[in-house]
Amino acid sequence: MSDIYATPEADLAYHDRSERSGGNVEDAIAGNIEIGMLETLGEAWRILKGFKLKCHIATVIWLIVYLVAALISVPIVIGLVAMGADEATSSILASLVQIVAIAATMPMIAGITIMGVRHAQKKSVSPSSVFNYFHRIPGAILWYILMSLMIMLGYILLIIPGIYLSFAYMFSLPLMIEKDMTAWQALEVSRKAVTRIWFRATGFLLLIILLVTLGMIPLTIPLIWIIPWVSLAYAMVYFKLFGAEAETLAD
Repeated sequence: MSDIYATPEADLAYHDRSERSGGNVEDAIAGNIEIGMLETLGEAWRILKGFKLKCHIATVIWLIVYLVAALISVPIVIGLVAMGADEATSSILASLVQIVAIAATMPMIAGITIMGVRHAQKKSVSPSSVFNYFHRIPGAILWYILMSLMIMLGYILLIIPGIYLSFAYMFSLPLMIEKDMTAWQALEVSRKAVTRIWFRATGFLLLIILLVTLGMIPLTIPLIWIIPWVSLAYAMVYFKLFGAEAETLAD
């Protein structure tokens, strides 16, 4: 008899569509891949030249699109109220539209990670490549909703599960985009892989957050180096864990 209370399972068997480079999903889930997070940060710093400007251009492009998406609710509320709709209902509807709009920008974030993977592998990198993954917007919206719900549920359940999932899902977005996974499959692959290297992965993400936070203090000038540096380091950790598809590295 099946256990109706069992945790939902995703089909995590990942079959290669083509020859890959770097790590692989199966070994990452099994915990067979060792990664030195500080060493990777050092490697990223050493090869940062040639990536900074392109990363900043791509980040600015994403930020503009993100701000437009974040502000899309304003004219909706004004329009609905002007037509006589209830203000509370208008706000709820506008918030839902805003969530969907913001989620739709997430493939661009994955695009920046893929730029980092390509740079680390000495491939050509173009900021405009952040637009290459807009066909994954439906999946990104589902991913965003599922991840938010799971983390929210985790915080409701004594907080600790929410903290765990907040870090465990750290690679789910590039997994979904770069490896063409479903939203749930990407969330589960990331969770299982990160659990195997929990303390190192959590420390790595906290260090990135700390670096970015400190970079904001002296007039944000250090962010010129910090943002592309940590973006590249994150991409390199992703590559060492899960590898990259041949089409990702194709010129």
